Amino acid sequence: MAATTAAAVRRLCASGAVRSALAVLARGAKSGDAAMDVAACTALVHGHCQRGDLAEARRVFDMMPRLGVAPNEVTYTALIHGYFVHGRRDSGLALFEEMRSGGVEPNLYTYNCLIGEWCRTGELERARRLFDEMPVKGAVRNVVSYNTLIAGLCRHGKLRDAVRLFEVMRREGIRPSTVTFNILVDGHGKAGNMSNALRLFNQMKATGLSPSAVTYNELIAGFCRVRDMPRAIRAFSDMRERRLAPTKVTYTTLIDAFAKENEMDKAFEMLSEMKRAGLEADAQSYGVLLHALCKEGKMLDARKLFQSMESKGVKPNNVLYDMMIYGYGREGSSYKALRLIEGMRKSGLVPNVASYGLTIRLLCNEGKFQEAEALIDDMESAGLQTSESIPTVLLNAKARLDGSTDDHFTLSI
Repeated sequence: MAATTAAAVRRLCASGAVRSALAVLARGAKSGDAAMDVAACTALVHGHCQRGDLAEARRVFDMMPRLGVAPNEVTYTALIHGYFVHGRRDSGLALFEEMRSGGVEPNLYTYNCLIGEWCRTGELERARRLFDEMPVKGAVRNVVSYNTLIAGLCRHGKLRDAVRLFEVMRREGIRPSTVTFNILVDGHGKAGNMSNALRLFNQMKATGLSPSAVTYNELIAGFCRVRDMPRAIRAFSDMRERRLAPTKVTYTTLIDAFAKENEMDKAFEMLSEMKRAGLEADAQSYGVLLHALCKEGKMLDARKLFQSMESKGVKPNNVLYDMMIYGYGREGSSYKALRLIEGMRKSGLVPNVASYGLTIRLLCNEGKFQEAEALIDDMESAGLQTSESIPTVLLNAKARLDGSTDDHFTLSI
């Protein structure tokens, strides 16, 4: 009977039925058959972490000694990882120290988990110390260990260190994966070092690895970032020749790049091609086009595109509304901006302070004080704080109209 409870708990946790597993343990305790093994307890800890129930995961962890089971390195790692994933970083680090002080040595996965967390927060020296400690403690570094640290170095602009680590990885006989090359191509692309990005891309192919859609997306984004559109399009063509379907990210990157170059015909052509490929344009895809049109003052085209979104099943979000308000503000169309704010409020959206402020200024400049005051009231009811300049604009506009300061007008901001 003793093995039955543990086996049932493991089986239920594996299928995601964590609550049922806990119920089995409770029934076993009542009947005197609550004997558990470390694998079953670890499965419960891991299951609760996956559900985001860290308090219950910790309760099971703390209960283990009373069940006659000592947490091992896998148990500790499961809970540490759970803490990190759910934003409880300090608890994860404290548990790691507790693990070591309790004489439980970290395993490969513990190290990788800790290295990833230190890299995420930019504490690269600490990450490197753990990485260097691994062979000393008998933990054999794998491709994930290297990829995690290389990614951290790239993310924080330490590309030379990342490449040096990449060379160490190869000397130690660990074969770089597609992910390794993707990290390095992306890192160099974001830094604008496209010659290095392209060299790594070609090196990847020479090692027998096939570039993925992610690889091409990163290469295309890099060329777009340095405004080398001919090469970006060549990479796009090469991607399709390799029978890799461009993704929504691919098209949105190119749409954005063409829009920034004010090549709107090509940007809309990419949008059409995206739709023909069976990919639905989303708010981000429309947003890059709207931003460019509003910036160029092409508000008629922007309005047509904005109005077409609903029919395409894309609901405008705060960002898109605020873009349009900005465009009408530049154009000086106070009522069009005001109607958009009213439309946002009816849809349950809240404009940002800049959209309110811009529209209020436009209304004041045109002497539409009643609408401006109503908008300030609406701003307050939306829970936004007005800057001192907004009521000042209204007071000054009324003063200009009256020829003197309106002593009777007061505004509670």
